Amino acid sequence: MNDKAQTATNNLSPAATGVSVETMDRIAKSVHKGIDNASKAAHPTIDSAAAGAHKAVDSADEMLNPAAEALDRAGVKGEELITASTSYMREHPLLTLGLAVTAGYALSRLLASR
Repeated sequence: MNDKAQTATNNLSPAATGVSVETMDRIAKSVHKGIDNASKAAHPTIDSAAAGAHKAVDSADEMLNPAAEALDRAGVKGEELITASTSYMREHPLLTLGLAVTAGYALSRLLASR
C-alpha cells in the first residue's frame, strides 16, 4: 500500500475524524432504525400488491376452468365426428371417391379462373 492510501485509511479512524466511537454507534443505530421504519412502512404496500395479484390469479382461474371444460367437450365431439365420418367413408367407398373427385374438380376450376 502506498503512503497516500495508508494516510487515507488512517484518516477514517475515529481519532482522525474527531468523531467518538459513541457518536459513530449512535449514528449506526439511527441508520438501522431508519431502515427498520422504512421496511415496516413498505410491508402494507407489498402485502396489498400481493393480495391483488392473488385475486387476479383466482379470477383468471375461475374464468379459464369453464373454457377448458368447453374445449374438452368440443374435442370429444370432434373425435366423435371424425370417427363417424371415417366409418361412413369405409362403408361407402365409391361415394367417398366420387365426392373427392367432384370437390377437387370444383376447387381446380375456382382457382384456375383467377
